[in-house]
Amino acid sequence: MASLTSNELNFLVFRYLQESGFLHSAFTLGFEAGLHKNPIDGNQVPPGALVSFVQKGLQYLELEANLSDDCTDVEGDFSLLQPVDLLTKDVAELRQMIKERKEKLEKEKEREREEKEKEREKERERERERERERERERERERERERKEKMSFFKAWKIFPSLELNN
Repeated sequence: MASLTSNELNFLVFRYLQESGFLHSAFTLGFEAGLHKNPIDGNQVPPGALVSFVQKGLQYLELEANLSDDCTDVEGDFSLLQPVDLLTKDVAELRQMIKERKEKLEKEKEREREEKEKEREKERERERERERERERERERERERERKEKMSFFKAWKIFPSLELNN
């Protein structure tokens, strides 16, 4: 693995200070670090190199924190971390944060599943109640028809000479 020397890091900070408009600070750092003796060709260092380098380092740290315990794979969903956490906590603390987040997320998902299941059960109960109500309505309709038939037959027996006209 390649490592960054202090001279290279000083140059990156020097360039960052220049690019950010801190010319006096850049000059002071350059003079005190002896960057004029440094063999780095500034034309080959892209603008924003320090920021890019730090961002990649944070991404690497974030990836490392998301690795499984055996460091072979990312478990479940990748959890994004805040830059302040990446800068202030070590990998073990970051992993613990991610583990707690995932546990909390899993509990929330389980709670949502339970709520959905309760809602589905309520809907099934409402459907059963509607079906019972339809059945009661059909029963009332059959009872009404039966009463109409009975009253018709009673009327027929009472007035047998009455003929039905079509």
